[in-house]
Amino acid sequence: MSIRQKHSLPIYTLPMLTSKLYVVNSIDLISSVQRLPKILAFPPIEAKFATTICASSKEGNEIIANNLNGEEGDWGYSHDLYKSMNSALGPGPGLDGMNRIMIQNIAHSLDKLKSQEGQAVVMELGKWSRHEITMATTNSVYGKCNPFNDPKVENAFWKFENGLVMILIDRMPSLTARKACRARDLVGDAFRLYFEAKHHEYGSTLVQNRYNTSMQNKVSVKDIARFEVGNTIAVLVNTAPAVFWMLFYLYSNPTVLQDCRNEIESVISDTKETNSTRRTVDITSVKQNCPILTSSIQEVLRQRTLGAQVRQVMQDTMLDGRYLLKKDVTLIMPSLVMHTDPAVWGPDVSEFNHKRFIKGNRIQSSQKLNPKALRAFGGGTTLCPGRHFATTEILATVVMFILRYDLIPPDNRWTPPKTEKTNIAAVVMEPDTDITVKVVPRESSTDCEWDFKLPDSNMVFGVAAEDRHD
Repeated sequence: MSIRQKHSLPIYTLPMLTSKLYVVNSIDLISSVQRLPKILAFPPIEAKFATTICASSKEGNEIIANNLNGEEGDWGYSHDLYKSMNSALGPGPGLDGMNRIMIQNIAHSLDKLKSQEGQAVVMELGKWSRHEITMATTNSVYGKCNPFNDPKVENAFWKFENGLVMILIDRMPSLTARKACRARDLVGDAFRLYFEAKHHEYGSTLVQNRYNTSMQNKVSVKDIARFEVGNTIAVLVNTAPAVFWMLFYLYSNPTVLQDCRNEIESVISDTKETNSTRRTVDITSVKQNCPILTSSIQEVLRQRTLGAQVRQVMQDTMLDGRYLLKKDVTLIMPSLVMHTDPAVWGPDVSEFNHKRFIKGNRIQSSQKLNPKALRAFGGGTTLCPGRHFATTEILATVVMFILRYDLIPPDNRWTPPKTEKTNIAAVVMEPDTDITVKVVPRESSTDCEWDFKLPDSNMVFGVAAEDRHD
């Protein structure tokens, strides 16, 4: 950040103790990087990360390494697995099925927040978001035999996630990060029992595809289970804090909250019944007809995304015909730098502008928003395959929450927590401390029944540039 502010360089070399690092800050250069996926490659980085944190066997690591970067064609475990996940998580029956289970879980969780005997529920917002997103997500992925139904597995996963840094940077994590390693092994054993019992057959298309692809590539069940621990990081670690920050920004900004509520109210269908009113919310209709809400989610991701896309230079190459990149050097594209650049976002870059992403709502008519500037889900050939599920989960959770409840913080003041302890694997900033809130049912929601549905639809929430058609 400080180097960008001082020099405004599109790319620079950062010396390290024993190597160096290329840092790319320019949207145009990021596009150039994405056009060279075999030369500026992600699979070697991903494989090193996976094998280190999952403690997979030597045989499993060799299977991952086989034609890892596709030099011999479009085959190999890495290629096949990514293809199978994109198939399961793209618009279609598999994604719809996961979304419906997720929505049912979140709706049930919100039912439990109703006042008991006139006493408002008091909870920690971050803790609630983490637990409910964990269970809604894993239930949608793993089905009725979800290993996370055991609280010991859920707690162990988050202990493991908290110790990821030590596992990644230390040469002997089994000694220096014992608690995190034991927690990882507990989750891995739970997944091994899950797969050995064929419980994945009752799970989502996603987990079935991953298992079948692994078996076709002769990966052992034990390694499949260990890799699944790593896969769970991808589906859990960022959505929970994104929900936390979305609720924080909405409830701490009354105008933003009311704008979103008014917009959602316009797509609700009401049906009069004998003793009450049934209110039906179509989540697909919300995606299509609530631009303020979807823009607010994008703005939260812009404000709170911390991650960086990482590549390994596979051979000496000239980037954009101007910059020589040397083989074996790591290249990073930090999202935070891109998301805080006033040249990209305008003079209000540091402010929360919930209408920033609405088409035609730029501060200056001559300033057009570049969709590639929002890097929350990466881009190019390594665009996050779970982005459609994640954005629907964030949107659905927020919609269901703000329609039914108000949140009151201590002393009626919303103070943003620091994020200095955010985990190395996280893309979205994690709050260092929690916020205790009082959950108060809205008067307009107490005398009605709520239905939240998701019909079959190819409609997606286009956060990434590759998904936008405007």
